[in-house]
Amino acid sequence: MNTKWILYGLFFSLLSVSVKAADNRVGIALYESGMTGAAKVFFLDNLPTLTDNVGQAEACYYLGECYLTLGQRDSAGFYYDKGVGLQPDYPYNRVGQASLKLNDDPSGAEALLKDALGTKGYKKDATLQIAIARAYLHAGDAAKAMEHVNKAKELDDKSGLPYLVEGDILVMRGHTGDACAKYESATYFSPDCLGAYLKQAQIYMSTNRSLSLEKLNKVREISPDFCGAYCSLGELHEMSGNSKAAAENYTKFIRSGYYDTENLLRYAGILYFDKQYAGMLPVLEQVLNERPDNLVAKRLYAYCLAKREDGEKCLQAIRHFIESTPEEHQIYQDFLCYAEQLEANKNYNDAVVFYEKALQTDAKHQELNKEIADIFAKTNQLDSAVVYYNRYIDSAGEASAEDLLKLGKCYYNMACRDSVVDEQKAELVKADSLFAALSDKVPSSYVGYFWRARVNSMLDPETLEGLAKPYYEKVVEIGLSNTERYKRELIESYKYLGYYHYVVADAITTKNNGNPDSAKGEYEEAKEFFSKVLALDAKDEIALKALESIKL
Repeated sequence: MNTKWILYGLFFSLLSVSVKAADNRVGIALYESGMTGAAKVFFLDNLPTLTDNVGQAEACYYLGECYLTLGQRDSAGFYYDKGVGLQPDYPYNRVGQASLKLNDDPSGAEALLKDALGTKGYKKDATLQIAIARAYLHAGDAAKAMEHVNKAKELDDKSGLPYLVEGDILVMRGHTGDACAKYESATYFSPDCLGAYLKQAQIYMSTNRSLSLEKLNKVREISPDFCGAYCSLGELHEMSGNSKAAAENYTKFIRSGYYDTENLLRYAGILYFDKQYAGMLPVLEQVLNERPDNLVAKRLYAYCLAKREDGEKCLQAIRHFIESTPEEHQIYQDFLCYAEQLEANKNYNDAVVFYEKALQTDAKHQELNKEIADIFAKTNQLDSAVVYYNRYIDSAGEASAEDLLKLGKCYYNMACRDSVVDEQKAELVKADSLFAALSDKVPSSYVGYFWRARVNSMLDPETLEGLAKPYYEKVVEIGLSNTERYKRELIESYKYLGYYHYVVADAITTKNNGNPDSAKGEYEEAKEFFSKVLALDAKDEIALKALESIKL
């Protein structure tokens, strides 16, 4: 048995815990909130559970409205027609039928509207006027829509619904500030008008997040279980960069069961930024099952696998995505993900190619020069490494301690490799200046002094000038604070210092006709340092041989 699919099934059984609604109120609130996809799913789910014709006809009307809003006119017509068949004296579906004709057959539309308005019991119904206003709004006729909004106000001057639709008209015209004022009026006349609060919250999300949160909290206060509030709360926290709160709230919305594919895609993105990679995988599996060619889902699927470190599986997914996606639809993150996976799989040459592509796609990410430089350093392509480290440091404006160390080591290793004296010296001088800057930046660390010591030891190969001496002495000073931790560095420092004093002693002895007594002090210094090496490593052959050669 495939345990993966069992887990996926359990995951979605936890998400889809919605309770069948006894009426259409939740769906209507979702529709009035502008959450058309969720409303559509609600009514499709709820329609088979309704037992009375009026409730079914109402669900059909709102399904038609949802499909019309989504641009699916054939499906809208199907449900309007079905609603008329279920309950002929429920006039809203005839308004829906009229909305489909307003642009192409205005006279036919007017006849249907007249018929709807003549329905017994609805002649002075303000809500029917609102339905007609929405029909004109669907048709893009804001002026006619407003006429019927005003008629609705005349018929019921205590309802907030006309102000809700008036706000929608203003939004269509691009007057969001005025729309918010109308939505506020809607809540004044109808304090339980959830759609008005949610539409205000959506508008305020990008301009006044605290006010947006205030409106959403009001919805939760009025209707704690209304899933639409948690959808918007998730979006608000996502925009604010609070991934944890975004995931918590959007999960509550998804658990209602009233989500569409777009909601799932957004949910996957929220889970991605909250690093819930295990949770987002089954979400993406469901989306891809329904829309196998969906670009966003395929992209997130590859990203998710990358974060889960699924190795070859991830590499295959991002490779397939890159190879199957037209170049004009590829973005910086795609190339970055592919480059990182190639690097993780030690395909260094191709990794560099795609880091370069990422840089070309979005030049502000100059930090990628550092990634490329690291690869070149790792593969011992030092000439290229220094080019990219320098590019990165130039773009950053100031080198960090890590940058100084990496670039300095590149120049040092180049000097170790090169045999041309002038080139080698130039590389060592560059390395020395970088390690000097490192010591200035982090004076309490041994690292800068240690590498300066190595560089200066190469600049003074015969140890005649003792160029490395002050740096090794500084390493010893710092290293004595923790001899176990700095054992390797201390041993190297003691060996150099011992050898330096031996060279000095030898020079004095030679100058004094081979008399070692004239250099006794220097020989004693040398013996002391080599003895310190043996105190740390009693089997060190160099120290043992050095002490054997010093006869004093």
